[in-house]
Amino acid sequence: MNVDLFVGTLTRYYSADWQNGRTRAGESSPFGSKKSRTSVTDPVELQGVIAGWLEEATFKLKEHLKEPLSWKEGMLPPHFVGEMGVAGYGGAILLAAYTNHAHLPRPITYMKTWDRDPAFEAAMKPTDKKDALWEIINCGVWFPVNFQFGIGMKDPAGQPIKAGSIDLLWRGLEYLNETNWGAKPEEIAAWRTRGLNETDTFDTQAQFGFATFYEMCRIARESRLPMKLHY
Repeated sequence: MNVDLFVGTLTRYYSADWQNGRTRAGESSPFGSKKSRTSVTDPVELQGVIAGWLEEATFKLKEHLKEPLSWKEGMLPPHFVGEMGVAGYGGAILLAAYTNHAHLPRPITYMKTWDRDPAFEAAMKPTDKKDALWEIINCGVWFPVNFQFGIGMKDPAGQPIKAGSIDLLWRGLEYLNETNWGAKPEEIAAWRTRGLNETDTFDTQAQFGFATFYEMCRIARESRLPMKLHY
């Protein structure tokens, strides 16, 4: 199973005009089968769908937002894809969970799955007090708009999704780095380029997943574009 971080416009993402064989090119549009007369695959038509969704979502979430959901849409802005894989994503998620529950002993070896992991289960347990770090990293999409915590909503395809802020995610990633390593940007970049395999330690796995989040979030933040978790 592939897990990627896509940075770019939602028009580009939902058009699927960025995928290849690895990211399941040729899949049906989320707005319907490509063979269906009601499917939306044309970028111009998609841009109109996205514009309407942004306006509607801004109205529904106005109590949570400090500014409207607005950024440059269409097919002209650049897009970027960060390959992370299940193991890399799991490493980043578990890193956040163990950072928040520091009393729990961390894994030593590579983690193929996080099912029944004590830190993950503790992070997922409903509580009255929201944890900012877990709330922001455990999202499916991040917008270049400033708001607090993760917000439950429906994406342009009508699917339930949890949305977060790119700026808040960046602050959370900086906190993770300061708490766990205090690494410089060039060190973090090296973690991503060295790849990942099952003989690695959990710390290496966490570094790889973190580095992918860090680099893609940096690009999204500087480009003022959304970031979407793709799997």
